[in-house]
Amino acid sequence: MESDQQPDDVRVLLRIAERAAAAPFVDYPPTPSWYPPAVGAWAAALAGVLAHRPAPVIAIPLLVLLVGLLGGFVGWYARLRGTMPTITDAPPEFRHLFKRYLAGVIAVAAIVIALMLFTPAPIGIAATFVLVTAAIALYERAYARAAVATRERLG
Repeated sequence: MESDQQPDDVRVLLRIAERAAAAPFVDYPPTPSWYPPAVGAWAAALAGVLAHRPAPVIAIPLLVLLVGLLGGFVGWYARLRGTMPTITDAPPEFRHLFKRYLAGVIAVAAIVIALMLFTPAPIGIAATFVLVTAAIALYERAYARAAVATRERLG
């Protein structure tokens, strides 16, 4: 006869393994306070380049600079954290958060695109900064709550 009960040592080992798998998501230095406005400024700069459509000799270096800044930040942050967790390995507390993040990115992008198409460029660029900064700040708070919930669940 089989039993669904596991010996205590197996449960302990499973808990240790689950904590280790969750570590990249919950054991991290918080993002600096300048992070949300920096992302907002980056997005606004990108919107500005796209809105003003400068000559390719100007636009290409600006876009390369923006992509380089993004890559530099991601590399720095991966070194700061010691890892970059993947979405597929996320603890349950994060799965819904990541789905909401994707929906938020799509919503903010749609609003920004509409603003850039139907309002003067300065309004669209300023709105991009405000919307992206606010969205990233909200995501950072939600991420911190998911990390706390995961830590509490795993004890």
